[in-house]
Amino acid sequence: MAILHTLGPAETDANLVANHLKDEDPHYQNVTIQLHPDFASIYAQLTQYRGDYFLVPVGYQGPAGDSWTSQHYAHWQELTIQKTWAAPTMEMLLVENTEQKNGKAVSHKTTTALLQDFAKQEQRSLTIDYVPAKPLAADAFLKGLHQYAIFSQNAEQKLQAKHQIIARFQPEMIWCLYQIK
Repeated sequence: MAILHTLGPAETDANLVANHLKDEDPHYQNVTIQLHPDFASIYAQLTQYRGDYFLVPVGYQGPAGDSWTSQHYAHWQELTIQKTWAAPTMEMLLVENTEQKNGKAVSHKTTTALLQDFAKQEQRSLTIDYVPAKPLAADAFLKGLHQYAIFSQNAEQKLQAKHQIIARFQPEMIWCLYQIK
């Protein structure tokens, strides 16, 4: 049985999209979804996953400054595009911890522009700590060490009275499903 590799934890857009693909497209109904801590680890182990599938958003930005485009070209001989499509992301929240005034933010690298737009609009200087997935941004924010964060709405129920939602976002993302050669 084929495996579909993508980003975890279970609360990620990647897992949601993978499950939607599995439910909606008969060709992929029998795949098993395997979640990984980051996309970089999947790219690094492609030779171990031959014959499997790899789901990645074209908005991917890796920890080393790589992107979907750079990885697509670097691995063109190992990956074949099977399908691409657009889907809305889960709603994202820009949240402030009103008890923290340190100008620190936590986010996934792909939401940097949203944080920078906010900082510019509010004339604030932010120091941004990056995590490999938006659910991890929520976890880090809830520890109380950051003043701001952007994470998916599915963590909203964990917010406390000291947390203020400043903005909500729900852009579309383009997804690429590869077969690993």
